[in-house]
Amino acid sequence: MIDTHCHLTYNGLAARVDAVLADAAAAGVDRVISVGTTVADAEAAVSLAARFEAVYATAGLHPGYSGEVTDYPALKAALRELLNRPRVVAIGEMGLDLHYPEPTLAQQRPVFAAQLELMAERPGLRGVIHNREATPETLAMIADHGISGDRLVFHCFTGTESEVQAILATGAWVSFTGIVTFGSADGVARASDHVPLDRLMIETDSPYLTPAPHRKIRPNEPKYVADVARFLADRRGMSLGAFVETVDRNAERFFGLESAAPKTPPG
Repeated sequence: MIDTHCHLTYNGLAARVDAVLADAAAAGVDRVISVGTTVADAEAAVSLAARFEAVYATAGLHPGYSGEVTDYPALKAALRELLNRPRVVAIGEMGLDLHYPEPTLAQQRPVFAAQLELMAERPGLRGVIHNREATPETLAMIADHGISGDRLVFHCFTGTESEVQAILATGAWVSFTGIVTFGSADGVARASDHVPLDRLMIETDSPYLTPAPHRKIRPNEPKYVADVARFLADRRGMSLGAFVETVDRNAERFFGLESAAPKTPPG
């Protein structure tokens, strides 16, 4: 099983990465992607990927840090160098977030644009999109930069059924976290029903968003991606083994990961 989006560099996980990965492996989670949110954070994620065979990394700048950036060419140069490192499988997470008033949309746009420009430079590069309450704006910027949706995964989807349909219409992929298991998030669960099985991924976004039935446990960890898988498999009337095999192949195809050794899937 693959956790396609976690933050092993964050508080709660960084100081005990060995134990976190061992616990994940014991739960059947054999590969994780540690996602970069700043240049320094991406450097740390890349270092972890160099240390651990189970870890891959991404390099990007989260929209929440857009207010800290004014030198966009320097940002592009730093990310360009990181993207050339071994086991870096995508750019991101990047995008737009209108949940909070700061940083402003005006501050976020050029940071997102710089990263989309890097994707335009490298046709094979995949991107991890952070989109919170900004679906029209995010899709418009992607279209303006000529980026094909099939190169993008919208991570931690929390929107509506109409929003997921708009995203899917571009050819993009969609990934779900523990939020989909929350009783208060039935709309997200319904939105998940619209995602074709061959464009669906699962993640934890740990150390955040621990899924049911472990919601009170902090921090969240990659091992709990199994609960996201179980919820979505049940919702689709699939066995856990068949569902995991499918979403693992999706992640391998999208991110260009090496296939795991054949093994008996979970029941």
